[in-house]
Amino acid sequence: MPAKPVLLSRGQIDAHAWDKHIHHSPQCVIYALSWYLDIVCTQWEALVWPSAADFSIVMPLPVRRKCGVRVLYQPLFCQYLGIFSRHGISTEQCEAFLKALSGRYTYISSYSFNPQNHSILQSVRRLLNGFQWETNQLHWLDLQQPYQELYRRYSKDRKLNLKAGLIMRWEIIGSDDLGPLITLFAENHAPQIGRIKTGAYQTLGRLGRKCIETGRGSLTYARSGSHVRAGMMLARYGGRTIYLFNAADHVGRKGNARAVMLDAYFRENAGLLSVFDFESPSKASIARYYAGFGAVAVLFYCIRRNALPFPLRQIQYLRKWLLVRTRRYLFSGLCRILNPFPKNRF
Repeated sequence: MPAKPVLLSRGQIDAHAWDKHIHHSPQCVIYALSWYLDIVCTQWEALVWPSAADFSIVMPLPVRRKCGVRVLYQPLFCQYLGIFSRHGISTEQCEAFLKALSGRYTYISSYSFNPQNHSILQSVRRLLNGFQWETNQLHWLDLQQPYQELYRRYSKDRKLNLKAGLIMRWEIIGSDDLGPLITLFAENHAPQIGRIKTGAYQTLGRLGRKCIETGRGSLTYARSGSHVRAGMMLARYGGRTIYLFNAADHVGRKGNARAVMLDAYFRENAGLLSVFDFESPSKASIARYYAGFGAVAVLFYCIRRNALPFPLRQIQYLRKWLLVRTRRYLFSGLCRILNPFPKNRF
């Protein structure tokens, strides 16, 4: 790799050229498109190679300032980014991008690489110091097979869930109104997670509307009578459908409404050259639920870095420790008060 990657601000990036590059890269995913990044990021920049005018490798970088420090972070509704190349990535190229990353950011709260980067990152991670590496997993379901084959691979539990859901005779409807989905989440899921910033819902609203307007997304609800009981937002691009957001109330969970909506989508899109991405579940029970549809685990790397000077580094470690302890305390307190939570059966 004869030259170092070039850093570009958002204002220096031509959106058309950028999106064309992402579209034609093997790592292509909707998260990395310019308009998507514009919605979910506070601001973003990028490393490109070999030049700003003619790049063949790019790396989008969401950034924000905290206490005067530039922080690289992973935005909400953006599971992973990483390196996007039209012609493959060599070990030397990957190493150069990571070295440029460490030279630019003393603090990386988290940054996730797309699964297609996993193999090359395995070969270079031992050559680089200063990053904390974490291996996470997604669940992908290949839809390029007949529905009968997809259904055959459902687990026994998932088939029972679906059978019970179909007995409920849910009315499955499409919509362009994200209000009910956000309300379902805010009333039925957010209390178990903790404080959700209002900005997160606003970002989801803008993102969902943009996906629907551009034909890159769909919103589906399960309704019983006049009541919406469950909903899911999907984002579609480049042969991949992402299970971007979902929610259900107690009736929807008990009635397996989301299982019915997912199965309806798989039935309708079976045989297409497409992958359904369940994203990365935070709970083992949810991972098992997704695997029950026949989805397979796919690995990807996440990096962190804290090279802040003293005492900022120690303050940040203390802040994280206190945040984790506080969340655990609040969660255990709610469990004692509400024991038990309604079981999230999805």
